[in-house]
Amino acid sequence: MKKRVVIVGGGYAGIRAMQHLSTLPYISVTVIDKNPFHYLQTEAYALIAQRATLVDVTVDLPALCKSYPRSTFVKAEVTGIDFAAKKVEAGQEDFYYDYLIFAMGSRTFFPDTIAGLHAYAHGVKSLKNAFRFRQQFEQQLFERMNSEADEQCRDFSVVIAGAGLSGVEIAAEMADYTRWFMHKNRMICESITICLVASRDEVLTGMHPYLKAKAKARLQALGVTIVFGSRVASVEPDTAVLEDGRRLGFDFMIYAGGIMASPLTKTLEVSRNKKGQIAVERTLAVKGKDDAFAIGDAADMRDAAGHPLPATANGAEKSAALAVLNIVRSIRNEPMIERPIRLEGYMVALGRFNAAVVLFERIKFSGVAGFIMKRLITDRYKYLLDRHAYKTFRRFPKV
Repeated sequence: MKKRVVIVGGGYAGIRAMQHLSTLPYISVTVIDKNPFHYLQTEAYALIAQRATLVDVTVDLPALCKSYPRSTFVKAEVTGIDFAAKKVEAGQEDFYYDYLIFAMGSRTFFPDTIAGLHAYAHGVKSLKNAFRFRQQFEQQLFERMNSEADEQCRDFSVVIAGAGLSGVEIAAEMADYTRWFMHKNRMICESITICLVASRDEVLTGMHPYLKAKAKARLQALGVTIVFGSRVASVEPDTAVLEDGRRLGFDFMIYAGGIMASPLTKTLEVSRNKKGQIAVERTLAVKGKDDAFAIGDAADMRDAAGHPLPATANGAEKSAALAVLNIVRSIRNEPMIERPIRLEGYMVALGRFNAAVVLFERIKFSGVAGFIMKRLITDRYKYLLDRHAYKTFRRFPKV
């Protein structure tokens, strides 16, 4: 009898786990997600900077799962987990499992302690929010372009709070895009400004020094104003107030100050960290469970030294491979393997035709070469998923 594996979440980690498991004839896989698409969050910056479309950043989950043997997709929102009964509650249906994988990803953390943040700032980690911001931003630029007829240059500013990977990539892409937009439309004024707020005296805290240096230099070259050593204390309708009292006016504000695990984790009787991520063993089994695993952003993953791992697609895929390996070993009654997740590298997009890359801690390059490397990896990932999904449409043509 086949072992039933239920995967909660269709992000990078969940998809990779499904792909590995589908190769095993003694396992059936069910992927559950409230969205019928896989969102390439690593391309969010390109979407809001108008360099990518919805088609470029999504993959159809029903078609993708159907293209893999013994895999099924269910569009539903998981509302609860009964560990004793080994049951996932989703919508009006229950799904029983032999092994469970949590791969719900994460969301932008909007602290309730920052007054006005929910009302006046945007998060762009979800596809819905990224697309909404793109539409509103484009509308504002259009209205500004019309004002050129009056020979008036109304200031237009964007404040991005958070100088981690998301904040830096978005700041670079938007600064590059607005420069291109102004040149393309022959605007004679230069009053579109991008301001990045960094809580420390550096950008990309916790990442490789090479990436920090290249990102800072690139942002400054693009004209991005970086405010170091302060945080947003409150947000008013058109002003971000910093802890040191400075006030930054904005037309749009993006908050990229950190991540939180899916709200589902709060309902689970498991140990969690401050971000809501599930505590796991080095095997990626949920602490206290031998039939449930957490991977990707849903898990509190750490390196060999015990330091938290940054949220990256590479880390998500590595964790999926380890979890699947240990599920297979468990089925075979073999001891699970304890192994820290080792990231192969980091890539930071820094505007059109520019990126910084560090591979295996030793190989470093940036500029156009970095852009080409990042583009090749991203395009290959998307192409392979699309190719599988397309097989489904060929097999089951729509009338």
